[in-house]
Amino acid sequence: MAVKYQDLLASVSEKTGLDSGVARAAAEATVTVLARTLDEPDRDRFMDAMPGQLKGRLPVEEQVRKGDEADFVRAVSLLAHRPPDEARLRARAVLAALAEQEPDLIAELDVPNRLREMFAPPGVGGGVTGPAGQEAPLTPEEVDTALGALPDWSGDTSELRRTLVLPPGDLDRVLRRIDLLREEMGRGPEVRRGADGVQLAVRTASVDAVTALDVELASRLDEAIDEAGAGMSS
Repeated sequence: MAVKYQDLLASVSEKTGLDSGVARAAAEATVTVLARTLDEPDRDRFMDAMPGQLKGRLPVEEQVRKGDEADFVRAVSLLAHRPPDEARLRARAVLAALAEQEPDLIAELDVPNRLREMFAPPGVGGGVTGPAGQEAPLTPEEVDTALGALPDWSGDTSELRRTLVLPPGDLDRVLRRIDLLREEMGRGPEVRRGADGVQLAVRTASVDAVTALDVELASRLDEAIDEAGAGMSS
């Protein structure tokens, strides 16, 4: 088993719109972080399959916590010196390209289930990138479909919004949980305080529009609000 270097970079470039130099940097960071999440036997098998051009520049022996996608993206973001939004998009493209070339190897690696979702090929809409390699804006139809699964949210292609009207103590409790989610994911909502409550707004600043990342964030915010809401005054 051996990943072909030029094929890997071509696949990453095709998925992201990035040139080969930036694709190589994304591949180096992602491969290194993935190797660091693996126990030694899996790490050795994985690195044996990597092309020589991706070996030796970054040490893989340092272990990172086996967490979920947010932990993985945070590590790639730090290593590649890229914002979390960009790091997530590029890491997913690299992992999908690896899974296309060596599906059996990737399937056998001991990675967390939530991280394994990152190996899936990019989907439509926000999974397809814009001309500069950013996450692409969703179409109006895609936003409408997303809102159908997010009943507490409203919005359009420019942003998604949810309003919270709660007693001050309960609201503070929810906002603290949202701050923790911001740390976990490396991104969070804009919090707008008004006379009638607090409005949460999500959008991807780099493209000034709603992307698939924002739909994911809105869903995670709903979960965080539900978790913080347990036991709140009615």
